[in-house]
Formats: sequence, C-alpha cells, structure tokens
Amino acid sequence: MPIRAVLRAVLVCGMTVQIMLGLAWLVKNMGGLQTFQESRWLLTGGGVAGRLYSGALYRGLVSLLSSHLRILYGIQLAAAFASAYGLAACFMGKDQKALRILGALALTFIPQTLQCHLAVLPWSLGTSLLLAQIALWVDLTHNRTKEYGRERKTVIAMLGSWMLLVCIVPVYAWFSLPLLAAVLWRAGKSGGIKRRVFLGLTGLAIAVCCMAVNCGFSPSAWNRELAANALSRTGWPHFQNDYDSIPEPLHSEIGLDTARKVSAYADGVEISLIPKLEEYYGPEETTSILWELAGLCLKRNLRADVKNVIWDMAAYHATPPIFAMQLKGRAYDSHSGINYQQMKNRAPLLSRRYVTYAARWWWLMLGLAVILTGCKLAERVVNPDVRAGKAKAGTPGTCEGKAKSGTPGARNFLQSWFPVLAGAEWMILYFVAQGSGIMDYKKTLCVTVLWYVAALSRLGNREGGEG
Repeated sequence: MPIRAVLRAVLVCGMTVQIMLGLAWLVKNMGGLQTFQESRWLLTGGGVAGRLYSGALYRGLVSLLSSHLRILYGIQLAAAFASAYGLAACFMGKDQKALRILGALALTFIPQTLQCHLAVLPWSLGTSLLLAQIALWVDLTHNRTKEYGRERKTVIAMLGSWMLLVCIVPVYAWFSLPLLAAVLWRAGKSGGIKRRVFLGLTGLAIAVCCMAVNCGFSPSAWNRELAANALSRTGWPHFQNDYDSIPEPLHSEIGLDTARKVSAYADGVEISLIPKLEEYYGPEETTSILWELAGLCLKRNLRADVKNVIWDMAAYHATPPIFAMQLKGRAYDSHSGINYQQMKNRAPLLSRRYVTYAARWWWLMLGLAVILTGCKLAERVVNPDVRAGKAKAGTPGTCEGKAKSGTPGARNFLQSWFPVLAGAEWMILYFVAQGSGIMDYKKTLCVTVLWYVAALSRLGNREGGEG
C-alpha cells in the first residue's frame, strides 16, 4: 500500500533527524564530565555512593577509568548500541540491515539515554543489560520452533546478564525478575520433572539473591527502608517548610542546616537526615522517628503529594513530552531541572533544540506507528491471504517463519510482552515510591526506550513485529 510506504519514510526521516541532533550533542559532550552528585562520589571514592544505586562492578570500573572517561563513555555507548541492535533485529529481517542500524542508533540517541551514556552513572549499562534481556526474550518467543538447545542458550544468556545487573545496578535485578520467571517457565514447560525442579530452584535462588543484595533478610532493615521512602515521598522537597512544625527536642536535634539539605537533595533523607538522627538515637528509635516525621509531612502536604504521585506516574510513563512541559514551567517541579542543567552545560542551544525536537517527535512517531498498525490490520481484513503469502516466504526456525504456525493475535502478543511490561511498571512504581516529585528520568530509561521500540517495530518485515 503506497500510504504505508509514505508513513514508513516519514518515520525513518524523523528518526534520522533525531540521530543527527544526537551526534552533534555527542561531539560537543564526549570529553566532558556531567557533575551529578553520585558521579562526584563515584570518582572520589566516596563511601556513600555504595549505599545508593551503583554496584561493586561499576564502582570498580569507574575507579579504573576515572582518568580516561572517554573510554568509559565508549564502553557505555557500545553496550547501548549492541543491545539496541539486538532489539531492532527482533523486528527487522536480514535484508533490512540498514534499518537495523538506523533503529539501533535511534534508540541510542534518545536525549535522555544519550545523556546517561556520557555520564559517570550506572544507569546506562544497567539499561543496556535490561534491553539485552528483552531482546533475547522477544526473539525466543517470536520463534515458534520448540528447541531446547535454543531455550537453554537464552536462559544462560539472560542469567549472565542478570548477574551483571546485580554487580552494576543491583536494584535493576528486581525489574528483570518477570522476564527471568517467564523464560524459566517456558524452558521447564516442555521438559521432564527433573528439569522443572531444577529451573524452579534456580528461580527461587534468583529471588533470594535479589532480596539479599537489595534489602537483606532483616525485618528491621525492611522497616527502615520503608520509613525512609515514606518520608522521602511525603517530605521532599517541603521538609524545610515543615521543619518548624517538628516538636522539641527533635526540632533542635535535626537542625535547620540538615532540614535544608533534606529539601535540597532528592536522596536527602538517606544522606543527611538518617546519619544526623543516629547521632542521638538507636536504629529502632530512628526508624520510629522517620515514620513519625512521614506522618507529620503527609498531614501538611497531602494535596501536593497526591498531585505529585499522579504527575510522577505520568512523567515516568511518558518522559519526553512531560520533560518538555517541565522546561516550559507547565508541569511541576522535579529532579528534571538538575538533569537538564547538566545536559546543557556544554551546548545550551543545541540541548534545547535536541530535547524540544525529541518531545515533539515522540507524539508524531507514536501517531505514525498507530496509523501503520491500523493500515496493517485493515489489509488483513480486506485480504486474508496476505499473511499466508508472508508465511510461505518465511524461513522455519526464525521470526520470519512464525506465521506458518498461525496468526500471532492478542494471546501471543501478551505472551511476548507481558513480562516486559510487568517489569517496566514495577520499575515505575518503585521509583515513584522513592520520593514526591523527584521524577529522575535517568532511572527509568528502559521505559522511555520501549516507546521507541514500539514505533520501530512498524518498520520491520518480520512477523514478530506485527501483532
């Protein structure tokens, strides 16, 4: 259909413009350093960095390459491109190598992701590993041939990437659990009782390891983390305003300086307030005080907190357009201002145009993808023989040959994408719970990339991209 060819050409042109803007921004920033707080701690070896999100492997990598940041950025860019290429290959056939490369570049040069690829932060490599797992899973589910050898290789590769996640961004290990559960279930479904027991024990060991690395097995530690998150959710960034309502002697023990730090930094409760309280109280008393302060802040800021929860959910789901609204003062205050300040340091005008174009292109890109999907569905209704013809052209054992076994349909789509979407929603809910109005898009890059993957899938000629 000519209309589909025109829409695909527009999609390709729009992504090419974003890639060109991204390349220009890359040239301007490749040798620079974005001075995020956690980046400074990682480069100086500050112990507090280990208490936040960076895993031991990433801290070691930064320590090794602290004087050669270009190499670190190169590693992060290469990992991002490789995982993006793997995702693009799930939808584009072997005869679409140029489109695969274009798609991989488009996913790599999203403004929010590119900023993290050129930063001393673990989010870039963590996102690349998550995307690699998604690519492995989608490729496996798009293959209708039940080959245990293929499933075993996929399980091993996904477990290996999960282990790297534990060492680079431990919290991301949680969000890959739906994918790991799905691949273990698929591998065990066609096997005997021994294989099922082994894979079940493997899944249990993975869950236990996630818990051990991220929150331990102590109920008091869980209570402390929940209390700190509750105070961050209800108190940031209003804590300084609520400080005068805190009764004595707690008011004097916290001090105005600490209250200002809690309001100034998104991780202020963990970094500044808890150490201050522990100077006067034991661990259990400190946890009780955190809950007390969270209740006080909630009473004073209930309406603002509810509004910020709604905005946070929207912003984490659709970062590019909400980010553009924030820069125009039309949304709400969040961590985005700090991120953008770092992004534009070396190229203010270019950064503004880059971000603005990406926000506008996000809407147009998804609109084009919806229209292309509608055209495809209409074509199937009008000419049911189209799919049969494509099935004959496919190669058994590959995504191209999937149609031989039948229509993908909603059920097959859910089998492929439900674990991916479950992990993405888990990620969003987790970071929404971290603090009111923080909306730090660096932490949810995977969600942002998935929107672009949805649009890119419309360019592919593999049946796996059509559903």
